[in-house]
Amino acid sequence: MDKLRKRIDHIDEQLVKLLDERMGLAFEIGRCKKEKALPVLDAGREADVYVHLKALPKISIRDDELQELFEHIIRISRSHGARGMR
Repeated sequence: MDKLRKRIDHIDEQLVKLLDERMGLAFEIGRCKKEKALPVLDAGREADVYVHLKALPKISIRDDELQELFEHIIRISRSHGARGMR
């Protein structure tokens, strides 16, 4: 079990790095949207993200679980985008 937990810890570290990178990009997108006078929320883009995620190959995670997870990630990304618009 310890070996499995260490693998999870390693994956968590990678996830944090990638999520941090994603939030930085969301901030930059917010800056671009400010320059173009676009709103933070782009419902079409968000819908496209979910379609893309569902199309990805998966073994263990269900589509509904993935969507729930990304709803949170996207909500936080939107707040980073809004910060970029200030």
